[in-house]
Amino acid sequence: MEDKERFNLIKTIRNIAREEGADSITIDKLEVNPSIEKSTLKRYFTDDEEVARGIFQNEQQAFEKIFNDEHFESNNSIDMLLAVSRLIAKNFSYLTPSLYHHYQKKYPDIFRGYFNNRANSVFNRIRENLTNGMQQGYYRNDLSVELVARGYISRMIDLYNPANFPAENFSFDAFFNQMFETFVLSIVTEKGKRYWETKRLKQ
Repeated sequence: MEDKERFNLIKTIRNIAREEGADSITIDKLEVNPSIEKSTLKRYFTDDEEVARGIFQNEQQAFEKIFNDEHFESNNSIDMLLAVSRLIAKNFSYLTPSLYHHYQKKYPDIFRGYFNNRANSVFNRIRENLTNGMQQGYYRNDLSVELVARGYISRMIDLYNPANFPAENFSFDAFFNQMFETFVLSIVTEKGKRYWETKRLKQ
């Protein structure tokens, strides 16, 4: 019961951040927000730092669910990348980059720990996918799996860099999809490229 209640509370807080901005999700402001039950809020959070940790924990759980999703077990490596791309866009587009930038500045240690955990999860999965895709003939066999996987991580980091991509000028979906397509085209063989184009036409 409590887990579901806490999950729904964090979901509401994230929606408030998306609609009203990061400054709207301090404890003081949440206590008087009509979308939040004050007693429920106090049951789980006592200060702004706990709210930040709760949001990041919720995000990490959602991210781990994506990377444990049955789509990730697809026999086709490109199909897996497409499925994960859609799931990431669907689950994270409503948490705006501006909130990440806000917490990155306000709670750098919390943000760094969360981001490192997320990056490690992505790295391990991308490394597995690259190995499988090379065996299937969809990815080039001259790739350095380690370097390409780390390159993917560096592109993810760019997403959270307000100096490179100001939140007010770029949408999460647009940037992620462009990054993802560029990544795929940089690693596929001709066979992989033909399959990728076929899949894109069906989207």
